[in-house]
Amino acid sequence: MLSIDSKYIQMVGFRLRNFKRKKDYLWNFSCPICGDSQKNKLKARGYVFQKGQDLFYTCHNCGIGLNLANLLKHIDPNLHKEYTLERYTSGKTNNSNLANTVLNISPPKFDKVEKQKTFDFADWCDKLPEGHFCLDYLSKRQIPKEYYSKLLFTSHYKQFCDKLIPNHEKQIIDDARLIIPFYNEYNELIAISGRALETSDKTLRYITIRTEESDKKLVYGMDRIKLSETVKIVEGPIDSLFLHNCLASGDANLTAVGNSISAGKKVLIYDNEPRNKDIVKMMQDAIKLGHNIVIWPNTIEGKDINEMIMNGHTIDEIERIISSNTMSGLEAQTAFVFWKKV
Repeated sequence: MLSIDSKYIQMVGFRLRNFKRKKDYLWNFSCPICGDSQKNKLKARGYVFQKGQDLFYTCHNCGIGLNLANLLKHIDPNLHKEYTLERYTSGKTNNSNLANTVLNISPPKFDKVEKQKTFDFADWCDKLPEGHFCLDYLSKRQIPKEYYSKLLFTSHYKQFCDKLIPNHEKQIIDDARLIIPFYNEYNELIAISGRALETSDKTLRYITIRTEESDKKLVYGMDRIKLSETVKIVEGPIDSLFLHNCLASGDANLTAVGNSISAGKKVLIYDNEPRNKDIVKMMQDAIKLGHNIVIWPNTIEGKDINEMIMNGHTIDEIERIISSNTMSGLEAQTAFVFWKKV
């Protein structure tokens, strides 16, 4: 019952760091389970929220989901006993908030944080003047122009990072980079990845920094996909811009992305590198775990989606190849044996 639940979360509030009431039936505080940030004591990523006629808890850092009873039990076992007794004697018992279980619940969709429209030391690529060398880079890689408004350019990546994330600890060269912003499903900026536009043997091609600490898998594209549809998962954020309803891992650990989302169907699309031992091993593991994966035909040219596009394959052609070469189980294992070269 909401009145009883609200009473007890207010009673325990003084024990919770950064506790505050955001609005009716929504409270925010530092997570008492994972401790939230160990470096910034002002971080508060735990939320108690309304679902039906009860209150539940979730943490955006560790991802845990609890009913209010189990949250109270963790914080104060004596108060938890009082709470369960009052719920019982009120005649408003509800298994969801009295059962001794950890729930697998989806976090609530709070009011979205509007995407930042301007950044210091950077400009959106669709606002760059004609002939700008960053536009030449995007054109050379054939990145769809519809995504220019979602990418940034900076001449001073270090200054950009220092201003946006003052407490970061990465060593950064103040060079020119294409910036790929990562947003979560609530349109909150969670990371930035800077792609060097001029590379050498000593240059890190990508430098990625989170806006706050988190143990969650970093995923690109959560702000623009539909989980009700088939979700494709690739390695690189730029590759994901060419495919419909596609996420990017930022590395070759595609199964971690697949395990972090709740979608009807997920398709893992590894780079087309049959001689890469790491990719071969991860594809083999994905097949054993029962994932849907793409086994590239030997007629396709290019190691990844972007390279395939640059080699003359169209987006529609690649989508058709993905659709007709998505498989799992014995079919995937058989095709995989003929695909790998190591």
